[in-house]
Order: sequence, then structure tokens, then C-alpha cells
Amino acid sequence: MHAWGEQARAEPAPRQRIIFEHTVDWLLQPSVRLRLSPAAYNALREAGLDATERLRPAYSFDTWRRSLAIIVADLYPAVPTGEAYRMLGQMLARSVERTALGRAMVSMGRLLGPLRSMRRINETFQSADNYVESRFTERGPTHCELWINEVMDQPGYYQGILEACLDLAGARDVRVGVVSRDGAGATFELSWR
Repeated sequence: MHAWGEQARAEPAPRQRIIFEHTVDWLLQPSVRLRLSPAAYNALREAGLDATERLRPAYSFDTWRRSLAIIVADLYPAVPTGEAYRMLGQMLARSVERTALGRAMVSMGRLLGPLRSMRRINETFQSADNYVESRFTERGPTHCELWINEVMDQPGYYQGILEACLDLAGARDVRVGVVSRDGAGATFELSWR
């Protein structure tokens, strides 16, 4: 019961997790669109992503997660799921170079180099959606750990993204492995030369 003049404090509504249009556009690059089966196009449409129409400004987390699963199953049916997500993550990160925004991001990554690029990876993730957060821990000039709060139960997807990002930033002999899982998140160990 509240005293007169005292207002009940409502809990803020949870923020809807969304993926921004350009991230979906990077995923649906021509090399992916041309390989998708008609059944995958239909499944994507049912999931809330019509790949034949102009993209919306944002998509829900659920639509994104379901769309990734559909694309992985369609493009890599004979590949183990974790590896298939890793391959898709690499493909998405490499497709960034095909856009003006992406070329600018890759150029900046090359100027910064692998370590400084990883120090800024949280900003990169935040440009893709409104919910992924990461914590960077430097272990040496070519070695770090990165915790990501949400990996959609598919850490291989982020493993592929991180491998491609390091490669695009000029790293060689890149190794990215999952160190631990933490609820919806995961910690990755990254090394390169």
C-alpha cells in the first residue's frame, strides 16, 4: 500500500532486442541469397524475414536467431552444427567489405591492427544490434580473452565472426576457441601473430 502522494514505481519494461537492417543485409549478401533453396526462402518468410522484399529497419532477436538456423541448415546440411555456424559467422564478417560502411570499418581495423581492433569490438557489436555486450581482457600483444553476453546457444557463430575480424585487421595464424559458457554468454580465447 502506498502513502498518499507517493507513486508506485513501475519496473521499466525490458528493452526489445533487435538486429539492425545493415546486419541483416550483410547476412543476405548475393552469395547467400543465390544459394538458398525455395524452401529456405519460405521458412525465412515464416520466421519474419522476407528475403525477397526491401529490408525493414530492424528485426527481432527471435527472427534473427531463427533466420540464422534456417540459413545454416540450408547452406551447410552435411556440416556439424557448430562448425556450420562458425562458417556462417565468417561469411557474414567478410561480407562487411562489400558495403561502404563495412569498407570503412575494415580500413579502420587494418589501421588499428588486431589488438586495438579487439579493444573496440564492443562498439562493433553495438553497431550490429542493441543487445550484445562484450568485455575484453588483454593477455599479451597477440593474446586476449573476450566475453560476449549473448551467443544464441551457438558460440561457433561468434567464433567465426572473431576469426574473420582478426584476419581482416591483419592478424595471421588466428586461433579463436571457446574457453567457457556462462548462461547465454561465452568467453573466447583469441591469439594470433
